[in-house]
Amino acid sequence: MSVLHRDEIKRRLRTGVDKLKSLVITPLLDENFDHDAVDLRLGSYFRLPAMSSVDCMRPYGSSDERRMEHYPELVHKPHGGKDSKLILQPHHSVLASTLEYLKMPGDVAGEILTKSSWARVFVSIASAPWIHPFYRGCLTLEITNLGNVPVELPVGKPIAHLVLMTVKGGKPDVDLIEGAYAGAVLPEAPSFKG
Repeated sequence: MSVLHRDEIKRRLRTGVDKLKSLVITPLLDENFDHDAVDLRLGSYFRLPAMSSVDCMRPYGSSDERRMEHYPELVHKPHGGKDSKLILQPHHSVLASTLEYLKMPGDVAGEILTKSSWARVFVSIASAPWIHPFYRGCLTLEITNLGNVPVELPVGKPIAHLVLMTVKGGKPDVDLIEGAYAGAVLPEAPSFKG
């Protein structure tokens, strides 16, 4: 695997969406680029784990035990205005979506990394950081406040880096939509297999 440079990312973004090697990241601001990564911004939807809503999560239990349609609870914080933020308490986690929607080609995978500015206030992003080829949708970020004070998460501000890599032996001549979370536009609750 090799990391895509900003010039290659921009070239793929300019490629028509109907082309197999095209990359889509939208909405994307020009200042969101580093030499080897794209900044992703915090979306306006969150899934908050309510402490009292589930007595115990049993991902591989019976169908009644696995019912988690209300866990974690979905919350919307509108973009812009005084309510466009979420306060994340110390030692708590939340699922959030990116503002950007992605379409990954078959020969590119991605990795989500915490921006160092957030890491320095003890916020960790993406405990499941891998984006597979062919993924379509907004990304779900797992955000944890590892610190001892509450942290304000502002909607629409950069929160993570997306590093893109070519996949050796990938399928650049195929177009698929696959995966348990493909097409997501909200932070997705878990889907356990097997």
